[in-house]
Amino acid sequence: MPAARDANWVDGLRGTASLMIVCGHLCTAFVPWLHRPAMAEDEGPWIFQLPLLRLCVSGRAAVAIFFLITGYVNSLGPISKSRSGNTDGAFASIARSALARSGKLVLPTIFATFVSWFLAQTNAYKMAQHIDATWIRQGYHRQEPTVWLAIVHLFRAQIATWIGDWNEYDGTQWTLHLFLEGAMMVYLTMLASVLVTPRARKYIYGALYVYAWLAGNNHEATIKSLNIIAGMFVAELNVELGSSATETLPTPVPSFLILLGFFMSGYPQECAEWMPWSNTMRVIMEPIIPEHADLRRYWDHLGAATILMGVFFSRNARRLLTSPVFNFLGRVSFPVYLLHNQLMKSVLVWMIYTPSWLNPPKNDKGELMDLQRASLPHCLVAIAVFYYILYRLALAWTVYIDPICAKIVKWATSKAYGDGQEGNWEKAILG
Repeated sequence: MPAARDANWVDGLRGTASLMIVCGHLCTAFVPWLHRPAMAEDEGPWIFQLPLLRLCVSGRAAVAIFFLITGYVNSLGPISKSRSGNTDGAFASIARSALARSGKLVLPTIFATFVSWFLAQTNAYKMAQHIDATWIRQGYHRQEPTVWLAIVHLFRAQIATWIGDWNEYDGTQWTLHLFLEGAMMVYLTMLASVLVTPRARKYIYGALYVYAWLAGNNHEATIKSLNIIAGMFVAELNVELGSSATETLPTPVPSFLILLGFFMSGYPQECAEWMPWSNTMRVIMEPIIPEHADLRRYWDHLGAATILMGVFFSRNARRLLTSPVFNFLGRVSFPVYLLHNQLMKSVLVWMIYTPSWLNPPKNDKGELMDLQRASLPHCLVAIAVFYYILYRLALAWTVYIDPICAKIVKWATSKAYGDGQEGNWEKAILG
């Protein structure tokens, strides 16, 4: 068992976001209609299509939380050193973190892609090709006919993740190059603002935020830049207010901010005009964003940022997120993110669709149909087992894989420095 990380609310929030992403992908696979605010245009909503309760399908807002945390954690050290007058220490911190960041993201991702590639080459995904869950079926990858072709595809997939292309073995890795770019955006901003006053740095955040908002027709601006900048701003507040942050606002205000953030994070991905509440959100947002921008990403950002602000100012929310359960979720958050798609396409599919595989359904003409999922109780038990396996494997990852990656990064950076100095390379990979 690895030593528990320092209990802090950011870890708990990161772990919650990771859990939400998995839940969102499960809902997208098996109940995709939850992305709409109602069952049909002329029908009422199901319970989990209602505001607040639809957080189970708000995986995109959870991704925004990851970017917020990336901006927050990576800027916290340089800001603190800058405010204390230790500018040399701030520059050194930026240089060391920037050098190590690539390895801390790329190496675990290489392992995860290899795992998915191996499963594909052993036909572990074969059943996923024939199921009725479209989202999972789209992630199916065949077994390559030759070893050479399999190696070529593995190499292409490893490169694809980091050039903004599609990783054919794990499409959920599409965000990882944005995390790396976001971290570098933090370091560049810190490099440019270490010597300025805190007030001037806040003006810089404001100017960058306005620019990112207006550049929202660029897909990456709303996913990455807005959240990274907001995360840096909260880090600035953390250094400025310190432990008094939880006493700054009246007690009900942080709770209201968190609930408001939950509401905004529930903006539907489809058919927002079907319900008055979501249509009102659409009408409010459309005039203030660039033409052809993805309106949904703006609400995802605003919802996630409001949740972060609410947690930041709330003593009770921080206390909850520093509990042992949330600390554990945070410790395994990145392995969970890397492994959940592979397990969904293999273990979960096997558990849910094996009864149909053993007795393949046919239409009236005797033609084979897509495999049909088992009964609802069967699916719920399978999902519970899936979560157990996922988090057990994620914990094992932190025991066996993370230390290997940390040692490689530590060795490489020590060689690069040439002075034997070492940093703390075992901090959270996404923060």
